Amino acid sequence: MSEDPLIKAVRPDTKWFVVLRPFDGDRRFVRGEVVDTTGWVHLDALVENRYIAHLPHGAEVPSEDGDGRRIIELTKQQERKVASKKRPPVPSRTAS
Repeated sequence: MSEDPLIKAVRPDTKWFVVLRPFDGDRRFVRGEVVDTTGWVHLDALVENRYIAHLPHGAEVPSEDGDGRRIIELTKQQERKVASKKRPPVPSRTAS
């Protein structure tokens, strides 16, 4: 399948991506971490499965913390907004 030229035109041309869901690679990547994806083999699959997303145009790459990670810090208001959008747990079936 070929890529939509409109998507290609507006997507930032950057090696920096934001982790949307935790996953294991050469180490454990955490939600909100900004990573340099230079040389990553399965980059397209990670994007397609929504593990990572392009760092938005104009966003600044955070500086490294003490562990060498670059984490996006959310404000309290942003954290509340994310929590309010989460779906309630799906009830499990009980044995009859």
